[in-house]
Amino acid sequence: MSGDDRFEVLVYPEMGDGVSTHAHKFIESSPDGLDLVLKEVPHVQTAIDLLLDGHGDVVPVSGEWWYNNRHKDLSSLLVLPRREPTRVLVGEDKPEYIPKGGIILADCEVIKRQLLRSRSDVQVLLVEEFGDAPDDVFDRVVWLEGLRKDGSIDGFVTTRALHSTLPSRARRHTLGIQRQDDSRSRFVPIPLEGYTILLTRKDFPSSRFSKVIDSGASLSLRIEIMILDSIEPEMHDKIALVVEQRKVRTILQDVGNRGRTLGSENPLTEWKSFTVKDEKQGPKDSDPRIDIILETLSKDGTVTTSVERIFPIEESHSGAQNVLFNWQQLLKIARETPEEEKRGRMKQIMDDYIDDLVSKGRLSDDRIYSPLFKDGDY
Repeated sequence: MSGDDRFEVLVYPEMGDGVSTHAHKFIESSPDGLDLVLKEVPHVQTAIDLLLDGHGDVVPVSGEWWYNNRHKDLSSLLVLPRREPTRVLVGEDKPEYIPKGGIILADCEVIKRQLLRSRSDVQVLLVEEFGDAPDDVFDRVVWLEGLRKDGSIDGFVTTRALHSTLPSRARRHTLGIQRQDDSRSRFVPIPLEGYTILLTRKDFPSSRFSKVIDSGASLSLRIEIMILDSIEPEMHDKIALVVEQRKVRTILQDVGNRGRTLGSENPLTEWKSFTVKDEKQGPKDSDPRIDIILETLSKDGTVTTSVERIFPIEESHSGAQNVLFNWQQLLKIARETPEEEKRGRMKQIMDDYIDDLVSKGRLSDDRIYSPLFKDGDY
């Protein structure tokens, strides 16, 4: 092993996002013969300052940290394989089986809304709405577990990294995307979850890490950042977003939705939305695709604007732009106040349709000519 393979990795104490733990495992594995030397520092900003001054080679950070602290002299091209981005519900029961009127504490706004979409008959509050929670994330999760144990709440939502720090192995339930089962409630992750970025200076020999990084995760990160940059900041805590690079075969196995509806004995050939250069031949099952889900919900969880799209990697920029445009158009419609139909025959049809919805309890009188999204929803 040459001296050119020796790199100092500046690691700071775990912040609750799982990055430092992930970095330690990465260093211990000594991937691809790299000589990775752990150098502990007290704080992430200290690590960044040392990196910029040339006193280190790599600093691992989360996707959220990088989004909020981007620096023109640093590169974020190196991304480790993505950790599971979904959150977990800590409690004895799955979301479907929480007792009616039960209390769940959520750690972010969009998860609160997704829980209300799943269970309108339970109380879902943000942690800060329930009581004086500790500021430190590790003390907070212990405080939440104490509330759950004494029966003050029925469960709480947290990250996998924070759940793993609890002194007792509290039971957890994944709040998943549920691609395999449409009957279960879907929880799309919050943006930028699960990424561990190896920040380097611009002149760093990134090619030496080519066998140990995840190019798919790197591309997904760039797309998520691009989408977030195109959405007003005040909406960021109210959207759910996941961008993944997945193989055609894996997507076809999503029997809960896309795969089941193909209805073909040879879906790899018949799925024309996945055609490659030769239009007469379908893609190979190992061909990669970009899979995006972007959604936001009303404050009470009753209205969702969601866009999903799958497209080839070479269309990553235009495909992401189309997802964003379609979602913004849906959001615009949801914010508009509907006008009452005035033409005779059409008015009768609409009146009959509305009366039917009201009689079945699917629409309340006060929502008939109100926007789907109110001011408090966004």
